[in-house]
Amino acid sequence: MSKRPAAGRALFYTRDSGGKHETTPGEYVLWGRRTAARLGVAFDGTPERIEAMIRSGRARDGDLFLDYGVTGNKLSRAGLDALMRTALADPGVSHVLIPRRDRFARPDDPIDALKLENLLREGGLTLVFDDRVCAPLERGRRRDVGELIVAMLDYNYAGEFRRELAQKMVYAQTALAKAGFSVGGRAPYGFRRWLAKDDGEPVRELVEGEHVRMAGHHVVWLPGPERELAVVRRILAMLETTPASRVAARLTAEGVPTPDAGRMRTDLGVRHATSGAWSQPTITNIARNPLLRAVVSYGRRSMGDQLRYSAEGPRVLVDADLRPDGKPKVVANPDSARLEAPARFDPLVDPERHARLLRTLDERAGTQRGKPRSWDPDRNPLGGRVFDMGCGWPLYRQPYNGSFRYLCGLYQQSHGAECRHNLVAGPAATRFLLGCIRQRVLKPSFRSKLEEKVRAIAVRDLGDTSDGRGVEAKRSALVEVLGRKERAARNLALAEDEAQYRAVSNVFEQLRREEQALEGELREAERAAGPATDVDTEVGAALRTLDELEGLAADPEHLGAVGELFRRLNARLFLKFREVRPKKRTINRVAGGVVTFGATSPPVRLYEGPTGRRALNAKAATAGQLPSVAAMSSDLNPDTPNGDLSGKINRGERI
Repeated sequence: MSKRPAAGRALFYTRDSGGKHETTPGEYVLWGRRTAARLGVAFDGTPERIEAMIRSGRARDGDLFLDYGVTGNKLSRAGLDALMRTALADPGVSHVLIPRRDRFARPDDPIDALKLENLLREGGLTLVFDDRVCAPLERGRRRDVGELIVAMLDYNYAGEFRRELAQKMVYAQTALAKAGFSVGGRAPYGFRRWLAKDDGEPVRELVEGEHVRMAGHHVVWLPGPERELAVVRRILAMLETTPASRVAARLTAEGVPTPDAGRMRTDLGVRHATSGAWSQPTITNIARNPLLRAVVSYGRRSMGDQLRYSAEGPRVLVDADLRPDGKPKVVANPDSARLEAPARFDPLVDPERHARLLRTLDERAGTQRGKPRSWDPDRNPLGGRVFDMGCGWPLYRQPYNGSFRYLCGLYQQSHGAECRHNLVAGPAATRFLLGCIRQRVLKPSFRSKLEEKVRAIAVRDLGDTSDGRGVEAKRSALVEVLGRKERAARNLALAEDEAQYRAVSNVFEQLRREEQALEGELREAERAAGPATDVDTEVGAALRTLDELEGLAADPEHLGAVGELFRRLNARLFLKFREVRPKKRTINRVAGGVVTFGATSPPVRLYEGPTGRRALNAKAATAGQLPSVAAMSSDLNPDTPNGDLSGKINRGERI
């Protein structure tokens, strides 16, 4: 156990799932301030700062650590991880303030949360909850059995709460669906959310993101604006004779706004704006919406990690609900397990005509409807990272003789009319790129060079603390104005006549305007300053990332880890091919290439046009639209000295 001051500095941590609770994070911080004052420890957290953290999405601000909108069974979170690092590394920290144990974790296994507690206490830290204080653990001294039992019961109850909540949610959503009400989420395209009474009488339309809790009232989906309904009717009419992909292409070409136009979404952890293009699933989902027939359907999919919906009620998870890595997945329920109820409006389409359209869509989908594409990284480590330098196209994965290989995408999509039969063995290309990474990035001397460069960059970017000083100055000014405003309010109550009341009232209003202006300036300054950090933290994070890369490269047979390594380094392989004739038949073999990492520009111009076969055939039929491969690769002929991008004469060595 490390030596720490008896009353040093306190850190505060809380977690909030983002739902509606009786106690807010700001109120928890007030408890932390009172507790820190009672213990005689330093603590700089304020309710205003943690509310600003929620708005900006930050996990740390000074002594405050927060995970907002995160479930408690995840034991690796941004705020919790930062708390553990700071508390264990800073010798001036003596206390960690946590409102309740369920704000610390709701673990699936109580022992996991108990281990986190022990890690902090073994580091010499005192954990302070609202109902108990856990002193540091002394080395060689056995823990009190009663204390262990209480901790296990606390975390076991915290974990059980999630299961009880899941059960209540399934029953509540089932009851709402049976009555024709919404069970949550955004209304589908062409519909809007309305507040309605128990008997279904609409009260008013709800704005997007608005949540209302009113006794005897629920949310119902009703037909929305006519412009969207006109698009829905047009989609239904077009789908009777036109495939969904062509319907999507036509709406995109005409500039019709998509259902998610102007929104942000997150794919594979990357937040980005929506493309604004219609897709085939969007078209078919609109056409299959049972609300068009005035039918509310519930239970199309089951999700969650505690309990799931079934026709008989909440059910526990089975093996079919889990991925190979043990994480829960979303599963589609059969039609017989779904719950249907009449909606609160008349049908928008002819039910018989809509049924014929659904049969047509089922026939077009065939046996592939509802089957997701495989995202197994163990089977495609170089997906989208190996290119043909002759045409600029990526090489697509192809199963071959119990293994796999990468074949030119243009050759495949054009049915051999364009490019050549350029291919490379998948395992061999993977091992080669992995060897380049080990030689270039993971050699021992690279770590020291990386540390020097990262430290120089961190000093350059983090050395200027003017933004931080500006935030503190505005924060101090706001505190001063709040104090003067409180004094003015007291004087206002003590005014003896109307003249004094008007004079003090004018001062109070002026201070209120100053308070509002300073709050706005403080929010802007906090956004500009960003999360507080230091040089050593940045350098340590970079080196930890390098250590993780070494672990990913440790097992070349684990293609999933190798593919993740390629993704993090943005490693790409560009290959040149030439014709050889080992026997009677002429074949194409790899004759050289280029490997790039990070943001390095590709050595050739990559193809950026359409990749679908129909689009390629249409372009090939139009003269001059599709450049010939010979013209694109004339400067890259490996038999010509000037064609080698490295500037050296190609001697025909294999990679």
